[in-house]
Amino acid sequence: MKLKLLVKLLVLVVLSAVTVSMAFSEQFAFVDLKPYANSKILKTNWWTGQAGNTDLEEALDIAKNGHEFEGLGDVKVPFKIEDAVLTVYGSNSAGNPKKIEGIKIGKASKAIYFLHMTGWENVGAPSYKFIMYYDDGSTEELLMESNINSDNWDQVPAPLKDKNSAWVWKETAVTVANGGLIATKWDNPKASKLIKTIDFVSLETPAVPALFALTLGDVSAAVTSGGKLATTWSYLKVDR
Repeated sequence: MKLKLLVKLLVLVVLSAVTVSMAFSEQFAFVDLKPYANSKILKTNWWTGQAGNTDLEEALDIAKNGHEFEGLGDVKVPFKIEDAVLTVYGSNSAGNPKKIEGIKIGKASKAIYFLHMTGWENVGAPSYKFIMYYDDGSTEELLMESNINSDNWDQVPAPLKDKNSAWVWKETAVTVANGGLIATKWDNPKASKLIKTIDFVSLETPAVPALFALTLGDVSAAVTSGGKLATTWSYLKVDR
């Protein structure tokens, strides 16, 4: 009897672990940005896509797996960082496209987490935006403005007025002593509707916008038996 009881308990533990894992996989999902990238981090001036070496490459240390990015607030949001950057037009890098269209999403989610920043800045007005396209033909927009929910990457620790935006990575050991990346959480007002695609659009200011990762926050949340949110860290991946 004791052996049967032990087996039953083990089965329950396994099932519980599977349940948490499945719920977590629904909580966060990575968006593949590589098909839309027009620049890189390694050996590249990321704001133009041309060959060169920058402080950002040294700071991100993309060749080292296991780099950790903090989340927003009490939730550690995972971001998948690869050697692929999306950059759009700013007058300081006028060769970039004015928009990158059709970033495939194909999911319904409660929130989208954008990992982004700009080179240079545009204070007092938005410099870029994201347009979300739903399967019912409707759209929603997120405007990005320096000092509000965006900023020049070397302005850490300049405060961001938007409560849903934060500096989530800060470098301290390279030439630019105050470099960083910003994560912005966008709460989806149409969480039950499927988001087909996202457009990344320049508003043609001096700021040069860059997008490094997108994470979807889905409708379910994995909670451990202790009531804590189940999270995972991001990692860096390099094509070799």
